[in-house]
Amino acid sequence: MALAVKTTPETTTRNPQQQLIVSSLLGAGYVLFSFFLVFAGLPMLWRALKEFGKVNEFLADSLLLLVSLPAAVGLVVLGKKLEGPHPQPGARAGAFIGAFGAFLILLITIGIGNNWLGGASLAPEISPMVGGILTAGIGVGLLVGLLWLYFKPGFRKWLVEVEEAGWFHATAYKGNQGLRVRRGTVIGLLVVGVCGIVTLVQHGTLTARAWELALPFTRTVEVVGQDLLEGGRIIHYYTIPLLFQINMTVPLLLAVGLLWFSWRVVNWPAFADFLIATEAEMNKVSWTTRKRLVQDTIVVLVTVFLLTVFLFLIDILWIQILSNPIVDVLKIDPQEMRQRQQGPTPW
Repeated sequence: MALAVKTTPETTTRNPQQQLIVSSLLGAGYVLFSFFLVFAGLPMLWRALKEFGKVNEFLADSLLLLVSLPAAVGLVVLGKKLEGPHPQPGARAGAFIGAFGAFLILLITIGIGNNWLGGASLAPEISPMVGGILTAGIGVGLLVGLLWLYFKPGFRKWLVEVEEAGWFHATAYKGNQGLRVRRGTVIGLLVVGVCGIVTLVQHGTLTARAWELALPFTRTVEVVGQDLLEGGRIIHYYTIPLLFQINMTVPLLLAVGLLWFSWRVVNWPAFADFLIATEAEMNKVSWTTRKRLVQDTIVVLVTVFLLTVFLFLIDILWIQILSNPIVDVLKIDPQEMRQRQQGPTPW
């Protein structure tokens, strides 16, 4: 008797929830690394090389820009390659939301350590070791809470719905419909956003050269002079660099975000359907001809002018009738009223 033997190994299907968690965490780490490399890592390296080589500052900043742009494009292309041709639904949303959540946790943890636990005060109430442990514990607790959110069954469904709304991909929604209304909406959003960016720059809001976070309980005091009474002291912190050249990078980031938001919002399915329906209704309007428009405008202007003259004459006539001594209903003195109107207004 012949027996058929199956030689191919059986593959066990992984839980979609676990696959989404792994993909989201790896993607969040890649997004954070990419942002740090472009906006902090390369500027730190460039600043060290500039100080070491004593090169021209303007030339060094220009070369840094030329290096940062290809690096950003390369990271985007590499991320697309790592994602694969068929990414898991919800992985992009999970990666970006995880990266934003981790960055927010970093800000909250450092803020609590510096402000509430005394990590930035000159006379801390607790020791640096205890304060550092408490600060690290708060950060770990918040990260565990973020991970717990990913393990909730309904969170995967929500991530898929957010990603299907189109906020994390560049696919157009019904791209050949409602073009005129969509373009007008994009132009309006760009005009408002550019005005805001220009106002932000002109008011001098972005004056700092770098955005760095001082780590709690890493303060060191450098005494200038013989002692603290006769001399002064300089306080140093270990810092985490986040953004260099704020006066240039923040407007650039806002401009890129504005372009993405303006294009993405008109391809958001709910809003895009509204714009398409709006253009469809506008196409149903019967627009008048130029000759008829000129004729109707003349008729309206002449009618308004004649009504204004008629009401003005009627007003004068009734003033004369009612202020006549025989009727004596409207008791006013036109000259006195005119003098009151021309005189100073009492406050």
